[in-house]
Amino acid sequence: MIYTQSPLAIGLFCFFVLFVLGLSFYLARRTSSADGYYAAGGNIHWFTNGIAFAGDYLSAASFLGICGMIATAGFDGWMYSIGYLAGWMVALFLVAEPMKRLGKYTFTDALDSKFNSKAIQLMAAISTLVVSVFYLIPQMVGAGVLVQPLLGMPHWVGVCIVGVVVTIIVATAGMASTTYVQFFKGALLLICSTVLVISVLTRGLGTDPNQGDTKEYHKFQTLNAVATNGTLQVAGYDVVAGLDSEYGQAGFVKLSQDGAETVWHLKEAAAGYELVEALFVTKMADGTKL
Repeated sequence: MIYTQSPLAIGLFCFFVLFVLGLSFYLARRTSSADGYYAAGGNIHWFTNGIAFAGDYLSAASFLGICGMIATAGFDGWMYSIGYLAGWMVALFLVAEPMKRLGKYTFTDALDSKFNSKAIQLMAAISTLVVSVFYLIPQMVGAGVLVQPLLGMPHWVGVCIVGVVVTIIVATAGMASTTYVQFFKGALLLICSTVLVISVLTRGLGTDPNQGDTKEYHKFQTLNAVATNGTLQVAGYDVVAGLDSEYGQAGFVKLSQDGAETVWHLKEAAAGYELVEALFVTKMADGTKL
């Protein structure tokens, strides 16, 4: 893939980062108590909280992880996403509501008020950290995957940038800054998704990538080939890497036509071989991947 830095993408990314950091420091000046840090003082409007919940649910893990699970596991992957949502509702009613009545902000505080046990506190803290680590891993991986094509930066740079920014947001104003950042993210996702759906429905649904012959699109071909004395022969093409090459051992061949090289998937057929054109990645001398 070609990952180049776009001034527009970098500008929008920096604007959004500076905006959410400025908002976090502004809200931090208004947060002066535990109630303000853990529960935003109870002053978050229901609409803002609802959009923030939607933004939290439509996260990188949801878009990348759930889509991948549905692609690989089918209906079972879809049921996993529904189970995640149902489990969230159970946690809200069975955990969040009793904690609110107790006047506690964390699960560890609620257990401590009931049992006053150091062992329970330690196990609750350890379980919280373990669950958080496994939850954050796909989030950080998703951040690196998104930053790489959008900003043209290495994967680890995206992970570090997003990790530092999120840490500052949470540490400054707690629930207030987190909720408003999720609110803006959720609003952007809903608006952009709505525009995308309207655009798709306006253009119409179809399976032809050239959009009714209005867009140029390379059509992948299928060729027939024969092997003579172990040498592959394809009409109209020069064989660059044949059956005895590294490509051939992996089930592929490389052909050339008019100076352009292409890679083909090799399949045995009744009259010889069938070649199906395939996508491939090549690396230029400057390190650029095409």
